[in-house]
Amino acid sequence: MKKLVISLSLALISTSVLATNADITNTMEKLGFSSKEITIENNPVKGLKSVTTPDGIFYVTDDGKFLTQGPIYNLEGSEPVNIANSNNLKLMKSIEKDAIVYQAPNEKYVISVFTDYTCHYCKLLHENINQYLDAGISVHYFAFPRAGADSEVGKNMQSIWSVVDRKAAFEDAYKGNKISPANSMIPYVTQQFNVGKKLGISGTPALVLADGQLVSGYVPANKLIEILKNKSKN
Repeated sequence: MKKLVISLSLALISTSVLATNADITNTMEKLGFSSKEITIENNPVKGLKSVTTPDGIFYVTDDGKFLTQGPIYNLEGSEPVNIANSNNLKLMKSIEKDAIVYQAPNEKYVISVFTDYTCHYCKLLHENINQYLDAGISVHYFAFPRAGADSEVGKNMQSIWSVVDRKAAFEDAYKGNKISPANSMIPYVTQQFNVGKKLGISGTPALVLADGQLVSGYVPANKLIEILKNKSKN
């Protein structure tokens, strides 16, 4: 019996050693993702790799045989932490300079908000922007046209981000005013939309907190400030 157990253990070790990212790449290709579209990275879970795709993060075993999607939490600290948070921060870093910024006079926290000016709850959030700012929460806006970057809304948002005074154009959009096409379109919105998809965003508003945590949906300022205060204590 001992010899059998030892033999099985050696076989498992051998399989683990032989497994490469090629196995994961092959698995992702079966799902329709080319090798150029994915990024494979290690994460804190042994035997599992994080695979960033245009449609969000997947978790795949080293041998490529098993796959799952959805949050995985590290429970070692005082509160659960999504292991995707660090990757989310990397993604946000790639677009942070293109944000439309509403800075709080007494800034204590910064949140990133993926928005669509035709979204009811996005409008509600923006109508109450001063409540966030007064609470010390600066809001960095990014575009996420729900119908896609090539949709009419997407093209309008491309115009907003392509003009000199983005904030004025942004305000006009939320007021329902006509959006004039920019003289030359810069693909900021396409980049932001693609990052949003990689984050796993499917609807708006979607908030990314300073630690990379993704929060889906509208969160009133009074509730959000409590979430942020609790985070700062941990």
